[in-house]
Amino acid sequence: MELTTSAGEVFDIYTIGQEHATKAILIIHDWWGVLDYNKDWANQCAKLGYQAWVVDLFNGYQPKTGREASEYMRTLDQEVLNRKLSATLTALQAPERKIAVLGWSFGGLQAQYLTLMHPELVDALIIFYCRIILDKHNARALHCPTLAFFSETEKTWPDKQAALEHALAEAEKVAECYSYDADHGFANSENIRHDNDAAEDTWHKTVKFLEKYFH
Repeated sequence: MELTTSAGEVFDIYTIGQEHATKAILIIHDWWGVLDYNKDWANQCAKLGYQAWVVDLFNGYQPKTGREASEYMRTLDQEVLNRKLSATLTALQAPERKIAVLGWSFGGLQAQYLTLMHPELVDALIIFYCRIILDKHNARALHCPTLAFFSETEKTWPDKQAALEHALAEAEKVAECYSYDADHGFANSENIRHDNDAAEDTWHKTVKFLEKYFH
């Protein structure tokens, strides 16, 4: 499906699930672009009754190396990304529908930006091993619970997990945080850093989290 931003930028969305579902999930890819594992998560969510969308912020581009991905990231305009994310979230709205926003790495950062832009429209935030921008100054704006997964091999761990937990607790927001002895990118089945046990556990925890708040 194609969507168009307020400035006329056209971009693609992978969509699956019941059109009139009362729960939905907006999935945001990592710096490799949209991959099969992103769609797999959407497909599995659809089986659980969700309308599931994967937004393509890279316009079909899939970097082949980390260097390519890093260079491409530097060409991105956050304002354009914000318009694409806002257009997607708006299009996903429906009466009585709850919406979760989920992202890995780059996507986790974008998920935070989107939730802070439209806190009243996001009912759950799920982020994986990403840079954290939620802090004591902006966390109070959240209207939703947060589920966060961390890689224990990152140099910024455990400090960033502790900082997120503290910021959300101070803002009196609901948060669940988990860490794994696995490398950044462990959920990506196409990555050499993939850790199947950790990835499976995050899936089960995500389902449980959403069942708890989307009942």
